[in-house]
Amino acid sequence: MPLSVLSIEENLIKYSKEKFPEREEIEIHEITSLAKGWETELFSFIYRYKQEEEEIERNLILRIYPGSNLEEKTKWEFSVLRALFNAGYPVPETHMLELDTGYFGYPFIVMERIIGKDMGEEFTKAQQEKDFDKIVIDFYQIHSKLFVDLHNLDWKILSIDIETETEITPSYLLDRRIANSERIIEQNQLQDMSPLFQWLKEKKSILLFDKISIIHQDFHPHNIMLSEDGKAYVIDWPACYIGDFRQDLGWTLLLTGAYSTKPIRDMVLMYYEKARGSEVEDIEYFEILAAARRIMDILIFFKQSPETAGIREETIQQIKETVFHLEYIASFVKDKTSISIPIFDELIQTILKE
Repeated sequence: MPLSVLSIEENLIKYSKEKFPEREEIEIHEITSLAKGWETELFSFIYRYKQEEEEIERNLILRIYPGSNLEEKTKWEFSVLRALFNAGYPVPETHMLELDTGYFGYPFIVMERIIGKDMGEEFTKAQQEKDFDKIVIDFYQIHSKLFVDLHNLDWKILSIDIETETEITPSYLLDRRIANSERIIEQNQLQDMSPLFQWLKEKKSILLFDKISIIHQDFHPHNIMLSEDGKAYVIDWPACYIGDFRQDLGWTLLLTGAYSTKPIRDMVLMYYEKARGSEVEDIEYFEILAAARRIMDILIFFKQSPETAGIREETIQQIKETVFHLEYIASFVKDKTSISIPIFDELIQTILKE
């Protein structure tokens, strides 16, 4: 989705004039692409205008959702951010939701920009410099507190609409998640994944469940911004939902092991348990669940066009450049379950040969 600085500037000014006719002398400056993730285009910009003789300047973020039929996803992230902000959880204040695709070709939201540092970049730098005090104090402790605080929030602050005659429990939500994934693998002819989901259903019977939590589903240092005044904010919420908190933690641990090292994965778990005040049971099951989700997503990304999959055009190349994390996930699943997924193994080998 190539968007020029000029087209962004022109369309933001057009949008602002149409939505806020009381604002005068509207200017857009310093448009910068910040997109690093797989699913959205992200731009920062300075917004200036005059209203009732007062000159106002704001640092904002434009978040565009590429892909088809993403109105519901855009509305969902907007509602999640508003609910979390109103509950006092540290997320950027979100101002505008726009589903009209006439401005950028896709729906978008506008939110406050957190001026500061990407925790992921700071974490990488500290690792390279072997600054372990900084890693522990500035990253693990902040990361763990934010994570546990999220899981301790009342999930009912979100506008969840689930039609069921059954009581909504973590176990019910997990069953629902697995059943939905099985529908997706059938629709996309990914039958090689069926044994892994059968394993998940069989092993679920021995799990113990606690309470429902709000889960981010992509919680890692690159989705935490450290502001200039020292406050940490969590960003990137389109996958947010409710479920067992271990679904969230399992995803974070899987990706930490895949992109970093097992000792760092173990340290993330240790500090989470320390912040929570108790040990986390059966976490490897939820890492396998996370692996199933990652494998399914990757296979679909490579079967569909970026537009259909709802991802940025650069995403496939990003995945290819980090094929090592796919190798880790395939090995992890085989080691823990004795299950291989031929279609996934074949994809990895194809990427390696390119």
